[in-house]
Amino acid sequence: MAVKIKLKRLGKIREPYYRIVVADARTKRDGRAIEEIGKYHPKAEPSFIEVNSERVQHWLSVGAQPTDPVRVLLKITGDWQKFTGEPGSEGTLRTAKPRADKKERFETAAKESQATKEAKEDKGSRAGTQSRATKPAKDAPAKESTAKDAPAKGATAKEATAKDAPAKGATAKEATAKEATAKEATAKDAPAKGPSAKEATAKEEATAKEEASAKEEASAKEEASAKEEASASPSAADEGTGGQAKAANTPSGAETTPATPAAEADAEASDAHAETAGETAADAKASAESGSGA
Repeated sequence: MAVKIKLKRLGKIREPYYRIVVADARTKRDGRAIEEIGKYHPKAEPSFIEVNSERVQHWLSVGAQPTDPVRVLLKITGDWQKFTGEPGSEGTLRTAKPRADKKERFETAAKESQATKEAKEDKGSRAGTQSRATKPAKDAPAKESTAKDAPAKGATAKEATAKDAPAKGATAKEATAKEATAKEATAKDAPAKGPSAKEATAKEEATAKEEASAKEEASAKEEASAKEEASASPSAADEGTGGQAKAANTPSGAETTPATPAAEADAEASDAHAETAGETAADAKASAESGSGA
């Protein structure tokens, strides 16, 4: 039976790792193995190779044949040189540096950060002291310039006030002159307005009196007509049997006289008086209009 030393693949896609096994040449790649004699992780940096050199020498001496990838790995470890007697049995295997403890790494990082903070604080304090030392020298020229500017500002302010004083006096005089002219204009307008106002009040009083007299006359006429109607109308007792007797005694051909001749005369008189009152009111209005136009 032919025996081979080959690689058995394990792991997921794109993340493989292998086992160095001794198996029958007729089995498949990942099939049953006789013995496992090493490990190989190609994705590590540097690649991880671990081989049991005693078992490798045993199987090579018995006649097991390594595949090409396994032969390369045995040359790196130096086991192939030992078996063949070639020089370089120490091999060229590289090993990763041992990882430091997590606590130690944390402590070193904390120390570094603290050192950087202290350095920054020292720089800031030095810059502050330097700026304080330079500030007084810079402030002295500024104070001198402000002292020089103060008298100049005072002089300009006085000049401005001196210029404004005559202008204010002129404006005050102009305002008083305008007020005087306004008073004169109002004094002139007052006599012209007086007669027209008196005429208007006289007209209003005349019209009010005429209206009051017309109302009194109308009320008097109404009272007189009411009295006449009451006297002319027969009483309730006469409307009974007595009235019927009077009607029987009177001849059938006799005509009845009108009941209210005095009322008709009074109505005519009141109409004539109203016409005269209207004519007097129209005359008064015409005279007032003529006076206002003059």
